[in-house]
Amino acid sequence: MKFIRKFIHRFAPLVFGEVTAFGGFFFYGLVLLFTLSIGLFDLFILLLFGFVVSALLTILVRTFYFKERPNKVEYSNYLEKIDSSSFPSLHTGRIFYLSFVISYFFQNTYLTALMIFLAVITAYSRVSLKRHDYYDLTGGFVLAIVCFGLSLVIF
Repeated sequence: MKFIRKFIHRFAPLVFGEVTAFGGFFFYGLVLLFTLSIGLFDLFILLLFGFVVSALLTILVRTFYFKERPNKVEYSNYLEKIDSSSFPSLHTGRIFYLSFVISYFFQNTYLTALMIFLAVITAYSRVSLKRHDYYDLTGGFVLAIVCFGLSLVIF
């Protein structure tokens, strides 16, 4: 039992350090390029909409409401301050939005389960890495719901 705890304590940060990338800019950009390259233009438009709107809403919220990250980040200008704020979690918002859209678009139970699992572990990785707390994750989840709802109304 002690060995297992030691193993988890040692490798969890490595695993979560990799998993957190699923909510990042680079991964989302790759998904956008992939959908465009295989001709899924409707999916591309939905994903691009969520990418842009979630970023704009996050910037808007962080402009008027600054919340320190669990591991505080120094800043010296407006852009750094926006990046230093932790609410809402844009990683969480992106990965849940991606999960909602892919689940909606493909209507496949297994793919939906995989996407939700991926979203949950990505969100948790942000807490594990001390970039966010559960309040921030909740904000990111709400951000994803708002963006998804807007995308359904608009498209």
